[in-house]
Amino acid sequence: MTPTTRLLTCLTIGLLMTGLSAPLGADETARPPKPPRLTVDETKPPLRISFISYANPQQVATDSATICRYLEPYLGIPVRGFVSTDYGSSIEAMRYDQADLAFVDPLAFMMAHEQIGARPLLLEIYAKGKPVYHSFIWVRRDSGIKTLEELRGKTIAFADQVDMSGHLLPRDIFVRAGLLDADRLAGEFFKQVYFAGGDEQAVRAVLNGFVDAAGVSEFSYLLLRPEERDKVTVIARSVESPSHLVMSRPGLPSDMVDRFKQALLALDPGDPQDKLVLDKLYGVKGYAEAKLSDFAEVAVIAARYGLVKKPETFAKKPVQVGP
Repeated sequence: MTPTTRLLTCLTIGLLMTGLSAPLGADETARPPKPPRLTVDETKPPLRISFISYANPQQVATDSATICRYLEPYLGIPVRGFVSTDYGSSIEAMRYDQADLAFVDPLAFMMAHEQIGARPLLLEIYAKGKPVYHSFIWVRRDSGIKTLEELRGKTIAFADQVDMSGHLLPRDIFVRAGLLDADRLAGEFFKQVYFAGGDEQAVRAVLNGFVDAAGVSEFSYLLLRPEERDKVTVIARSVESPSHLVMSRPGLPSDMVDRFKQALLALDPGDPQDKLVLDKLYGVKGYAEAKLSDFAEVAVIAARYGLVKKPETFAKKPVQVGP
């Protein structure tokens, strides 16, 4: 999902659905308590957080200021947020020691981990109660298209070339089905492939009959008006992907990392004050701890397109038995 649409999607999901805070694959668990409050030492260097601009940068800046104020008494130092225009800018800010933390998507994190050693901290929890999502292949309900095979020789729209949910995951659907070569996209199976610039643009291209299908996030239909949503339907879905997340620069002190994580993990959408904070955090329902192995499967997908160089870095480590 691209920066121009994701904020609208997350906020809409937050209004339309409900969810629970739970780690990957786990049942509902109790949230940890918030860390003890500290006196903020204004003489210390601030913690710097990069917030991605998904919509109006001024609105994102206003929202991020609320988050910084929430975090300061739990961290004991000033917290400063700034708005990045895209994920690449967030990676570069961290590379050149201008950001300590950044909100990114799975692909940006994997690239940042390989390039600068960024660490995964927290995954966002969406309406289903788990920090995961899928990409879907969307078609018009009245198109008569029921299977992937029926898209042979037809047109499809993706969001952006360097986009996990709006290109890599939906493209992988066709590769796994044996309909598309991992190394080629246009001129092999589809008549024409378009990159629409965003999830909403892609799904609207289907709605308006400009293309036969769209490969974008499962939440993309929420960007349509309510009366339009029944006009599109799903014929396939991707493998499960970890959600968007917060990453940290290497070398950020462990006590600061732990306090930051605890402060966000403790947020309860059922608490009115906590919900106000979550609404400013892109409307998510909560957070779950992240680990490298959460990205094992999507790293293999990204490696097919040269965006991840060493997918084995994210592989699940076997459990050792004995000494």
